[in-house]
Amino acid sequence: MLQNLKGRWDRQFQRWLDRRLPPRDHVVLNRHNILTVPTRNGLLFVLCAALIFIAAVNYAVSLAFGLAFLMVSVFILAILHAFNNLSGLRLDNQPSPPVFCGEQATFKVLVSRGANKQHESLELNFADGPISHCDLIDNDQERVDVFTLATRRGYFKPPRLRITTFFPLGLCRAWSVMDLNLHCLVYPKPIPHRLDGFTRGSSGASDAAISKEGSEDLYGLRDYLPGDPMRQVAWKNVARGQGMQVKQFVDYVDNKVWLDWDMFYGFGTEERLSRLCYCVLKLARTGDPFGLKLPGVEISPGGSRLSGGRIQPL
Repeated sequence: MLQNLKGRWDRQFQRWLDRRLPPRDHVVLNRHNILTVPTRNGLLFVLCAALIFIAAVNYAVSLAFGLAFLMVSVFILAILHAFNNLSGLRLDNQPSPPVFCGEQATFKVLVSRGANKQHESLELNFADGPISHCDLIDNDQERVDVFTLATRRGYFKPPRLRITTFFPLGLCRAWSVMDLNLHCLVYPKPIPHRLDGFTRGSSGASDAAISKEGSEDLYGLRDYLPGDPMRQVAWKNVARGQGMQVKQFVDYVDNKVWLDWDMFYGFGTEERLSRLCYCVLKLARTGDPFGLKLPGVEISPGGSRLSGGRIQPL
């Protein structure tokens, strides 16, 4: 019962966030999307100020009153500076490189500042990823890499991006959450597989090797040898008095490797894709042409190159 209520609450909260924070390619931070809350140290700081104020009332100590008022003033200034450290920032999404499933996906975010403003001690991260740090003091913009684990293949969309600052004293935290419409392509995780069992496709096209032990096309005639099948004897040549000759047939076999979906019989979809991915990477490194057969899709053999661990067609 509690799990059902929690799941329903999470779904409603996510729908509210989707309406409140729709995906955008760029976001400008202002008073409408910045939240400022005290940190644990900030709460302790306010508690100490309150205790000093109570002691000052009880013992009528003027210096204690001054210290309490000073601490409250510092806390208020910390709130204003923390908010101002995020206000005016612009964040834009950037193209992200593809990765393999199970690797850390790198999402690039361009952080820009307004004129005559400086922003220090900025932290960017996803809910389940490490923190990336950024400062905009000398430069007007900074390209920041934010990381998260790619847990599934395909077009991967990370959680909402969070930007946080504890500037200047760590007493308050100003933060904002946004959806910058970030995404990257995640390839299947390569699983090693032997290539010995792969066959070569049959074709009569160019770049083909001839197999003399065939039965498809007529290659020529040769002299009869004892034991040759009589049905292959060229009887017309015998009738012309040219002697006993035998027809020789050949098969033309394409010398390009084919990677076939059905060659991984017994594996699930993800396991087949992972093994196919490994084979594609290995063949691409050798530079040998190969083709790919998937359910409903057939890619003819062609050249490819491997750049930075990623396959690119020629």
